Order: sequence, then C-alpha cells, then structure tokens
Amino acid sequence: MKKGLLIHHGDLVTLDPAQPVAEAVAIRDGRIAAVGSEADCRRALDGDYETVDLRGAALLPGFIDTHLHPIGTIHYEMNANLRGVRSVAELQDRLRAIAAELPPGQWLLGLDLDEQDMDEPRLPDRHDLDAACPDRPLVVLKHDGHQAIGNSRALAAAGLSAATPDPAGGVIDRESDGSPAGPCREAAVARLMSAAPLPEFVALVAGARKTARRLASRGITSVGAIFQVDEDGPAGAPGAFEMPAMAMLLDHFPINLYGLLLAHDPAPFEQARQSPLHSGVPGGHRIGGIKIIADGSFGSYTSFMREPFADRPDTRGMMVLNDEELYRRMEFAHRAGLQIAVHVIGDAAARRVVDLFDRLLAAQPRADHRHRLEHASVLDAPLLADIARLGLVIATQPLFIHTEKKWLHRRLGAERAKRTYPFRSILDAGIRLAGASDSPVESTDVLQAIACAVTREGFEPQQAVTAAEAVRMYTLDAAYAQFEDNVKGSLAAGKRADLVVLSENPLKVAPERIAAIRVLRTYSAGEVLYEA
Repeated sequence: MKKGLLIHHGDLVTLDPAQPVAEAVAIRDGRIAAVGSEADCRRALDGDYETVDLRGAALLPGFIDTHLHPIGTIHYEMNANLRGVRSVAELQDRLRAIAAELPPGQWLLGLDLDEQDMDEPRLPDRHDLDAACPDRPLVVLKHDGHQAIGNSRALAAAGLSAATPDPAGGVIDRESDGSPAGPCREAAVARLMSAAPLPEFVALVAGARKTARRLASRGITSVGAIFQVDEDGPAGAPGAFEMPAMAMLLDHFPINLYGLLLAHDPAPFEQARQSPLHSGVPGGHRIGGIKIIADGSFGSYTSFMREPFADRPDTRGMMVLNDEELYRRMEFAHRAGLQIAVHVIGDAAARRVVDLFDRLLAAQPRADHRHRLEHASVLDAPLLADIARLGLVIATQPLFIHTEKKWLHRRLGAERAKRTYPFRSILDAGIRLAGASDSPVESTDVLQAIACAVTREGFEPQQAVTAAEAVRMYTLDAAYAQFEDNVKGSLAAGKRADLVVLSENPLKVAPERIAAIRVLRTYSAGEVLYEA
C-alpha cells in the first residue's frame, strides 16, 4: 500500500455544498480519505503518510474538459500551426518554409487557420495553395474544423473534380466551370481528409505525450473524449483508426477519458466496451455515449439559423443530418442506455434537436438520462424553458467568445448576439452547464476559459457568470455531465483524488486576473501528474 498524503496550509475550494470550508485533505490509495480539520484528516490516515504544505496556494478538484478531440489534439501537435497568419501572402510564405523541411511529395497539413485574423478576411483557394506548394498535396484546415481547403494535388488525390457531386451534408465550393475551387465544407471535409496518409505510430506517441503534459499543466485530469469510428466524420477515412490508436496510446496519455463516439449504429459501442478505453473502474476510462453532429459553425456559415446571417443574407446555414436520421441515431442510443450528445450551433438546429429530444423522452421516458446539447450557441427563452423541462445538459466553450467576439455582431446582428453563448440565461433557467474546449478548436487553458465566462471579454456582458459558477462548469457540473459527480468534481471523502494546486484562488482575485493564475501541481488519483 502506498503512503497516504496530507495536504494542508492552503486555500481549499471544495465545491462540496455539505462542506464548503476545510483545512486539509487526506488521500489514501488514490481516493480522498477525509476533508475537514487537519486533526480529522490526520486521524483518517492513521499510519505512515507524507505531508504537502501548500504555503497558501489554492487547492481545487482537478479540472474536467467535457468536450475534446484527443486524436485531433494530438494531430495538431504534429503538424503546421497556422494560427496568427495575417494575410494570404504570409500564409504562403509559412507553408513554403515548412514544405522546404519535408521530403519531396510528402503531404503537408496546415491547421488552425482563422481568416478572421487576416487583414483581408478571406480563405485561400486552390490557386493560392498551388502557388505555395505546387509539387505536393496540401490541405489547410480552418480553425473551427468545419472547412478545409485543398490544393490541386490534394483535390485530385481525394478524387474531387467537376463531376463529383456534393456529399450529403456537405458542400464543395466550385469555380465557374464546376471544378473544385479548393474549400470543402462539413461532410466534404471528410472526403478531402480521407486522402491524407496516416501518421506513423512513433510520431503519435510523441504527440500524445506532449498533449497529455499540456493538459496536465492546465490542471486537467479528465476529458470528454470525442472519437470518430469510421469515415463518417471530419477526419474522413482515417477516423476509423481513432479508437484503436487511442487505445494503444493510453500508456503515454495519463488523462482519464469519458468516450463519446461519432457512430451511426450500436456495433462500435460493443467493440469499444471490450477495449482498454472502457476500464470498468469508477472514475477510470469509460465509453459513455454517442456524439451526433446536427449542423455546422458560425465561422463557415453552416450553423443552421432561423434567420439568414446578417453578413450573408443569402444563407441560413444547413443541417448535416435530416430529422429522420437524427432521431434514428438518438433512439438506438437511448434504448441502449447511452448518453446522447448532439452538436448544435444555430438556433434553428437547436429547436429541431430539442423537439426530437421531447419526442424521444415522451415515447421512452428515462430518469436521469443527462442527454446533452454540445455548444447550444444561440438560445431564446422558449428553447431554454424546454431544455430545462427535459433535463438536458449543455456543454459549452467559453473561449469561442475569445475567438469570435470581433465578428459575431457582424455575423449574427445585434439582437441575435444578445442570446449568443447565453451562460447567465442558461443557469438562471436551472440548466446544468459544463465547460469544455472542443480542442483542437480552442485552447485547453481552463483558467483562461473561466476568466472568459466571467468577463465575457466585453461581449454581451449581461450573460456573464460568477467566478464560482465558472469554476463549477469545469469541476462538479462537468463531472455531472459525464455521470461522474459521485467520484469526481469536488473535494469529498470517497472521491477520486484528482486535484489541482493553483497559485491563487480564482474565487478571490479580480476577474481580469484569473487567466494569469498559474497551475503549480496536478494530481491524478493522488499521484503527481504535473509540477511547475
């Protein structure tokens, strides 16, 4: 048996309503043995134990990111990052420099391009990319993951031509003669990405180690892990290897995974639950539910809106799946006792999906289902009332505000913006709100996300939440969203000893200082995962 651990002399944020104030925490065998007075905690250890003096630092439950793409995040550590590019010319120069370091003919993937950061906010086309890399396949993936641009070689390798029809739920942008212009949206992204070769395993291991350390350095001990299971998803055909790859990477990735599968039938769940991704240990790796994508994104004009976009009045976006297919997937998952998590960005998509949940739960009631809406970016009062009535949970990404605030009013209009990322309205309606990054779309910096939820960075400040509410989004309410609030999310006896030590208490500093708080140490099941 390992030595016990007594952690004391700090500012403890327990997140436990039954015991909000405590002097110390006792840990034994990876679990919290006691929380309370130092004397009680010493008695609970009753034997050989070590002590950790926090020296006034804050101790919180380990952070939980409820929506993250682990293989995508690892992939981003391995390829060209295009964040911060300010022009097409700068993009071309960066791609040329990266290509010069690669073997001839090797594919080049450029990731995280945000055209809204550019002086002239436009995406490149295939001709722009051909000018940078004419002699190798090149794909540039937009920041939100809902659009990718290929050069001529990549488009040809993917078999995309003037004769290629748009895939269901996707769009291939065209030139005047019908040939692909380069940009591919939604389901068409998968067609383009399917042509790219799989990375070598040794590179995946290096990426997994780097990603896990980055997560731990941000106080994250658990994630809601989105896995593609076949070619039906943004990664295309390589997506079929996400779960097998992750299972092989677990020794290099000491972060707990709660799996949500992008699946369209029950078979992948049966297979996944026989794999190392489903440990059967409380608080350990577990396959929990299904992820379904209903619409697109604001950035690619593909979120399904009730009214046209303010700066593109020719479109309201699109549904990726029709109602019949959405309901079919929801129903088989519900019958199987799985959690359902549906991606909805636009208000029209949210209305459709909430109505389908209403139909499903009326036909097949289930207590404590905790079905989820992922993002739920634009919500009005009737939608909020229905979401609360149905007991749905919302998983949100505060850093979407950080990235999008400079153009959201222009895209959505002033009135719609007032109910965009409406955190205050969600909580006031009595809906559980869990925090997430959607990494690699946004940074996994939880403290920056908490700060953004509190300050809104000036965007629609009436929708701000308190620091205490924002911390709950990444602890107790995040655990609730993953059916893990009985084992994670607060400092309470019997729970898993997933902890984070912070340089300051986010509940006691000015909101504008929260993002500057440093993670000093992260524990997973009582073991040090990261130390600054």
